[in-house]
Amino acid sequence: MTPTARPRRPRARLSRATLVTGATELADAEGLEAVTIRRLAQRHGVTAMAIYAHFDGKEALLDAVGEALLETVRLPQDAAGEGTAGLTAALTATAAALRAHPSIAPIAAHRVLECEPGLNLAEYLLARLAELGLPAPLAAVTSHYLLNGVIALVTTEPGRACAPGDPDSRGRLIRERRARLLALDPERHPHVIDSATPLTGCADPDGYYAHGIRLLVSGARALAP
Repeated sequence: MTPTARPRRPRARLSRATLVTGATELADAEGLEAVTIRRLAQRHGVTAMAIYAHFDGKEALLDAVGEALLETVRLPQDAAGEGTAGLTAALTATAAALRAHPSIAPIAAHRVLECEPGLNLAEYLLARLAELGLPAPLAAVTSHYLLNGVIALVTTEPGRACAPGDPDSRGRLIRERRARLLALDPERHPHVIDSATPLTGCADPDGYYAHGIRLLVSGARALAP
């Protein structure tokens, strides 16, 4: 008797959005270095040429990934977001979006002035800085500093850089780093030893980001005439 062949499950239609989602998931699981045309093609069960039908190459793919990340920033929509309150709200929203995908946070910075979501974010920050009295040249430099400051908070969160997507390996590496700091000479590095735990791991992520954003906004406010 001839065995009955199982019907094939229909393959999801390949699109730019599907590929961006796949690239984002790949970066979340294995880090940004894992995102290549070849790996993405394997993930979707297609040839590399199928990917090139949507993107000219890896750089174009990463541009789209960065833009998609910026689209998830939810800026304040009411008058409560003015001045320093608006800066805090916007930076908090940016941090929340980037925290969801820390491996691709760095590439978002390169797309801020190249796509509509990024331009909206830049316009919002510049408007709030103008409300504080900063002239356009100083506001431009400050907004650049603020955005890169938020990205740095995400990419350098204590313990974040250890083994993306692998909690077990991350925990082991954090413990090893902490042990190395605790083994330092207490006469030469007493404060590093005292801070070994918060330097190597982030027990309170929300507090860490709130404190970092307060520092950034305080710096911007200090520039106001």
